[in-house]
Parts: sequence; structure tokens; C-alpha cells
Amino acid sequence: MPKTELDGMPVIEVPDSEEITAAVKVDGFDEGELNDPEQHPIAIALRRQSGIDDAWISRREVLIRRKNQWFR
Repeated sequence: MPKTELDGMPVIEVPDSEEITAAVKVDGFDEGELNDPEQHPIAIALRRQSGIDDAWISRREVLIRRKNQWFR
């Protein structure tokens, strides 16, 4: 079941038309951990982008935090 809250902050649904692109270098898979939503290589790459404060990646969902809200 998708999260409705993470770290005490709401998770907001965004339209499927909302797109974010992240580039993960090959060595990024060595520094990350595929089974850890906070240390997933894509989460690490997303956090490097301007305007993204945090990222959480699982097999079921991608969450991006901007200020005090998470977006799915």
C-alpha cells in the first residue's frame, strides 16, 4: 500500500505527466544500496539535483521531498 505520510510529513500524489530525470553513473550502484530506500542509487542521484531535498525509492514507489512535503 502506498505511503500517505513519511517522516511525519504528508505524501502528495502528482500527475503522471510530472517527470524528473536522474542520471546514475555506473559507480553510483557501488556507493548505493538497492534494498535501502534512502540509499538507493537513484535516490542518491535525485538528492544531487537542485530543488530536491530528499528522495526515497522502493520497488513500489518513488517519493521526492521538497521542503516539508513528499511527492509521489
